[in-house]
Amino acid sequence: MNAIEARNLTKNYQVYLRPFDRLKEAVLRRPCHDLVEALTDVSFEVPEGGTLGIIGENGAGKSTLLKILAGTARQTFGQMVKRGRMAALLELGSGFHPEFSGRQNIYLNAALLGLKEKEIREREEAIIAFSELEQAIDRPVKTYSSGMYVRLAFSIATSVDPEILIIDEALSVGDQRFQQKCVDRMMNFRKANKTLIICTHSMYMINELCSHAIWLKNGHMCRYGKTSSVVSAYLAYLEADPETLSPAPAAPAQLQMPDVLIEEVRLLDEEKKSVISIRQFETVVVQVKTRRIGPPIKGHLAIGFGFADGTQVFETTTKISGLNPILFSGRQRMELVIPSIPILGGNYRVRVRVGDEYALRAIHQMSHGPIEIESEHPEIGMVWMPHSWNIPDGEGSFS
Repeated sequence: MNAIEARNLTKNYQVYLRPFDRLKEAVLRRPCHDLVEALTDVSFEVPEGGTLGIIGENGAGKSTLLKILAGTARQTFGQMVKRGRMAALLELGSGFHPEFSGRQNIYLNAALLGLKEKEIREREEAIIAFSELEQAIDRPVKTYSSGMYVRLAFSIATSVDPEILIIDEALSVGDQRFQQKCVDRMMNFRKANKTLIICTHSMYMINELCSHAIWLKNGHMCRYGKTSSVVSAYLAYLEADPETLSPAPAAPAQLQMPDVLIEEVRLLDEEKKSVISIRQFETVVVQVKTRRIGPPIKGHLAIGFGFADGTQVFETTTKISGLNPILFSGRQRMELVIPSIPILGGNYRVRVRVGDEYALRAIHQMSHGPIEIESEHPEIGMVWMPHSWNIPDGEGSFS
């Protein structure tokens, strides 16, 4: 059984250059508008308990598709079938009445999601407790910060016990601790065999959370299928035409100590001596020192090599390697050993990141470098591979 079935979804918007053109069109009975196709012929299925990621550049049609799925917009053409209660966390503040208090908006939003008043009363205190807005719940939401908006919206959307949950970049707002609470709740949704639809610019999150993905471009579906295949095709497209890559938003200033602090990153040779240059095919050890203040917490470690412009050459994580989450406690030292580094000569940076126990939320990161890799091979590219040539002789056959 599929939770969602979409067939040839198309959404057109009528754009009027002047307000007067609407009246002119009504009187003259002829079009006085431009037709903009925001979404064209999009078809897919999401099975019950499945996870779907939606990726693409800004303006690709992602938000339009999510609005159609959530029911806040209606497709111009096509058919869509949804089975089960749906909750959506879309753009900031959507569905909130700014003059109402947080408590009143709980009743308004939950009612729109299909809950009866008795059900809302039963869940009201749990919603407020999860949002951690006890002190502000009776204030008008127009006085809330963006983080407070998201806290309340996420708490409502996930507390109504939906069978289908849609999330659109909402977890980029809020402090570390609340982001982790949101990740924990999303993982519980997956374990409970709920259906998740996630739209984000984080390819790492899409890879980790979603079994299938859709890549949208200019309103059209470029690729749909297994997440690894879709993400690889999308990243290859961005690398081939870097001007299409939207600039990433500036990271917010770190106003609090991260849950786990990366204190030092060192590059060592086989004899555990610190180095700033490496010879290709030699053993390399990346040593990371971390510090945790407070009770132990679980997390994963990611280490990668890349260029100064952010292009990634290689990255691995303890989760990808099949290791259990690390128990971060006090000061610790961890190492990644690469017996023979195959990267061609050049200057690189080592990037280290600590993530949560699901490897979804970045806790702290640090770059180390530049590091020079010395190579005797003149080949072009990023890595050297063993190779040989078969050249035809003068008679056209291989010698």
